[in-house]
Amino acid sequence: MAGLDRHAAVRVMRALTLAGLASLLTAQARADDLDSLVAKANPSAPGCAVGVSRQGQPTQFRARGLADLEHGVPITPETIFEAGSVSKQFTAAAVLTLVQDGKIKLSDDIRKYLPEMPGYGAPITIDHLLSHTSGLRDWGEVAALAGWPRGSRVYTNDEALWIASRQTALNYPLGSAYSYTNTGYSLAALIVARVSGQSFADFTRDRLFKPLGMTHSQWRDDFTRIVPGRAQAYEPGPGGQQLDMPFEDGYGNGGLLTTVGDLLIWNDALTKGALGAAVTERMQQQAVLTGGRKIEYARGLFITAYHDVREISHSGATGGYRAWLGRYPDQGLSIAVLCNAGDADAGRQAHEIANLYLPPAPTAAPSAEPTSAGELAQRPGLYVQEGAVGLLRLAAEGDHLRQLGGPSLAPAGPGRYRAGAVLLVFRPNGDLERRSPDGSIGVFHREPPAHPTPAELGAIVGTYASEEANATIRIGLRAGKLVVIPADRPSAAALIEPLFKDGFSYPGGGVIRVTRGVAGQVEGFRYQGGRVWDFAFRRVGS
Repeated sequence: MAGLDRHAAVRVMRALTLAGLASLLTAQARADDLDSLVAKANPSAPGCAVGVSRQGQPTQFRARGLADLEHGVPITPETIFEAGSVSKQFTAAAVLTLVQDGKIKLSDDIRKYLPEMPGYGAPITIDHLLSHTSGLRDWGEVAALAGWPRGSRVYTNDEALWIASRQTALNYPLGSAYSYTNTGYSLAALIVARVSGQSFADFTRDRLFKPLGMTHSQWRDDFTRIVPGRAQAYEPGPGGQQLDMPFEDGYGNGGLLTTVGDLLIWNDALTKGALGAAVTERMQQQAVLTGGRKIEYARGLFITAYHDVREISHSGATGGYRAWLGRYPDQGLSIAVLCNAGDADAGRQAHEIANLYLPPAPTAAPSAEPTSAGELAQRPGLYVQEGAVGLLRLAAEGDHLRQLGGPSLAPAGPGRYRAGAVLLVFRPNGDLERRSPDGSIGVFHREPPAHPTPAELGAIVGTYASEEANATIRIGLRAGKLVVIPADRPSAAALIEPLFKDGFSYPGGGVIRVTRGVAGQVEGFRYQGGRVWDFAFRRVGS
C-alpha cells in the first residue's frame, strides 16, 4: 500500500476485513433464511428443488420432498423435472438462432413453412407466434371442446398443426391483442425442424444445450422413454396424492426436461449474450400491439418489475409439474424453482427467495376511506367481460368488498379498488373496468343471476356441432340440470350451470352463450374461453 503510513494501512486493512466479514455474515444469514423457507415443505410429500446464482455463479441449491412417492426417492438439486411453459424461451431462442443464421426472418409468413395453415386475410408472421399476438386459438382448448383435453390422449406437434389448420377465424384481428396460446409455440417448433432439417430436439441439443453445457436437459418428445433421475409428477386427489404425468409427445410449447442447475446456466448465458447478443436482445424486446400499446410479453419471456426492479421471467405448469425461472439482471440475481407437486406455487416460492436478496418492496400508499355502506350494498354481483371469458364475482364481506376466489379489494378512492397490482374502476353506468399494470383495460358488464325454468332449459336440449373442433356434442337434461355430453367421449359428460340469461358455465372454466334466431329459437351457442374466443357451435338436431 504505497503512499499510506502504517496506521492508515492498518485502518484500510481493518475496514476491508470488516467489509468482508459483513459480506460473509450476510451470505450466511441468507443461506439460513433460505433453509427456513425450504424447510416449510413436507419432506414426505412431492416437493421442489431451488437454485440461486449471483453474478453468474451458482451460490445456493436446496431441495425438499420426494421425487417418487412409491419408492421414497428424495428430490435433490440434480433431479430432473418438466419445466412447462418455461420451455417457451428455449423455442424462441431456437427460432432466433435461425434468424441469426440468416435462414428465416421474424417477418416471414408462417405459411411459407407451414402451407397447411389457412389464410386469414393478413399474413401471420413468425414474430406473431413468439409474442402471442397471432390470435390463433389454443389447440389444447379446442381439443377439450371435443371432449379430449390435454392429458386424456397423446397429442403430438403434428396433431396441434392439424387442429390449428381447421380454424377458420382468429380470436381477434391479427396483432391487435394478446392472448396466450400454446399453438404459436407448437408451430414455431415445427418451423425450426422444417427449416433446419433436424428434429427440434436435435437442433436444440446441438445449438443450445451442448454448447452451453446443459448436460441434464432434453425434450419430452417420446413420453414412453425412460429418463433416469426424473421426478414423477403428482396432484392432490380425494384419497391423497395421485400421479399426474404429461403423457403427450407435443413439445416446444412445453416439454423441456431439465434441472435447476441447467436453468441457472441458461439464465447466465442469456445475461452474457452467449448465444449472440442479438438473441438475448430480441428475446427481451416487448411486443407492441397494432394500437401502439406495449405488452409485458416479449419472445418467450415476461418483462415485468418486482420490488421496483426489472424482472425477466416465465412460469410453467404441465400435469403435476410446476416451474418458475427468473432473473434480475440489474442485481445479478437468478432464481430457478422446479416442483413435482400440482398444488405448489413455484412463482410465490421464487419471490420469497428473491425477497432475501432484493431491496425491500416500496411502502404501499395508505388505503383510502373504508368502503361505504352504499358501495357494499350496490357493488356485489356477477360481472361478465366484454368480448372475453372473464368473470368477476364481487361480494360484501364485513366492511369491505371481496373478489370471490381472489383477494379482498382495497379502497383506492370513490368507486375505485385495488386487487394487488390491478385497479378496478366502476363507471357511472355500473360497468366495471379492470386496469392491468401493462395498460390493458377489460370492461365488465353486471349481469343479473339467471334462474331458467324447466321449459327454458328444455329448449336448449339438442345436438350441436363444430367443424373447427371436429366435434359433435349433446346437451341433455339430468335431474333438472343441463349436461354436455361429447359424442366421441360420453364418459366426459359434465354439468353446465346457469350464470346469467342465456349464459352458462362450461367444463374447463369457459362460458357459453346461447344464440337465437329472430323468433327466439335456439340456433347454437358460442364458447368463450381463456384462450379460445367466440367459438361457434351450431345446432344440428333436437
